[in-house]
Amino acid sequence: MLPDSSFYTFIDQERKFAIYFLEGQKLIHDFVLQQGLTTGVFPYFRSAILSIQLLLGQLKKGEYFCFYVDAEEPYFRLKIEMNALGLIRGVFYPEEMSTTTWQEISGIVRLVKFIPSAETPYQSTIDLQNVALSQIVNEVLERSFQVNSRMIISTNSDQSVMIHQLPLFAKEEPSDLNQAFRQFSAPLEEIMNQGLSDKAEIVHAFAEKGLKYLLDRKVAFQCDCSQEQMVKNLKTWTQHHPEELFEVGESSIEVTCEYCKAKYTITKREIDSFEVS
Repeated sequence: MLPDSSFYTFIDQERKFAIYFLEGQKLIHDFVLQQGLTTGVFPYFRSAILSIQLLLGQLKKGEYFCFYVDAEEPYFRLKIEMNALGLIRGVFYPEEMSTTTWQEISGIVRLVKFIPSAETPYQSTIDLQNVALSQIVNEVLERSFQVNSRMIISTNSDQSVMIHQLPLFAKEEPSDLNQAFRQFSAPLEEIMNQGLSDKAEIVHAFAEKGLKYLLDRKVAFQCDCSQEQMVKNLKTWTQHHPEELFEVGESSIEVTCEYCKAKYTITKREIDSFEVS
């Protein structure tokens, strides 16, 4: 049985870069089971999860992201939601794609960040032109948050790492992210090639590369769907779409959660009696 996946934060000796490391073997395993991913879709969904989950380093207590990719070439839709507790859910459409390899995509990425102290969420829309799926997060951080990062997704294990440039102190000389990437990329890939999952072994491996452990948190697939939430969604939908949901003579419908594939039977009586706050 795979141990729980975890998200680690390390820092370099000069305290100029944070190193975010995702040990995501169980996370990817659980997504495969929940989504029933096909051979054609799996590599791209895996790449998306292992890169977007690294945004966890940008979330503070109570915050969460909604991350959407509307790709036109090749055509697909990606939805990922995650919070500061490390919980994530996502879905990829269509469920089947050609196994033809594609390296870059063009389309739109939309990010919505919910902050407890803000009345309205922060929203950002970015046009993508021939951008690697694994590099979308770098584009978002640079163009939406004005921060710089570089990431590596392992080809040998379900793990990923981000080298993130920390804010400068007064009169501090700017650090060279490209130089840091060249310095750390090979050692970090060496660590990921081992597929370590034990915390002590991971911390020791990073310490040998001159990186200090700061903290870690569990990450996991979790869907918060429920009978009540499904009824609420259908109630809201009927207010804007008065067409009948039910076939003639039918008093219930079956609804499937797009994230976890759980099935709910919703009755007409539940929808009619539900009060939207």
